[in-house]
Amino acid sequence: MEEIEKILTEAAVSDAVTEKPIKMICAGKEFLIHPPTLGKMQILSKLYLELDIDEKNLEEEPHLEAMRICEANTDTVSKIMAVAVHNDKNDLLDDNKINETAEFFKWNSNPADFGKAILSILTQVNYVNFMNSIRLTKILRQNAVKD
Repeated sequence: MEEIEKILTEAAVSDAVTEKPIKMICAGKEFLIHPPTLGKMQILSKLYLELDIDEKNLEEEPHLEAMRICEANTDTVSKIMAVAVHNDKNDLLDDNKINETAEFFKWNSNPADFGKAILSILTQVNYVNFMNSIRLTKILRQNAVKD
């Protein structure tokens, strides 16, 4: 069993290095999650801040934490999935298009789809730097001057 897991891990690393998109099928439609650009990462980081991710649980039990996040934040996760599957700058900046795709995912996905998408997106970004930027943003929010 460990040998199979090792092979799958090596394949995932190879795909990440070559920036191969991850396929996702939802309601019979195929979507591709491409590695995010800097602009897409900025949009995603804003949405990830809304998820209240428990980083310790994410490191120890990524699938369980992803499922917990998805159950508690279905609307936000749907929006993250919508952003993840769009690659054109105009599409990413079109709130109506993103909301339309998010609604499709919200009503046609199951918790396993949500969890897989969240983990796929996290594996495609430099996780450490991504989470550090989210932590910094949280700190800046806490330390913001109040009127």
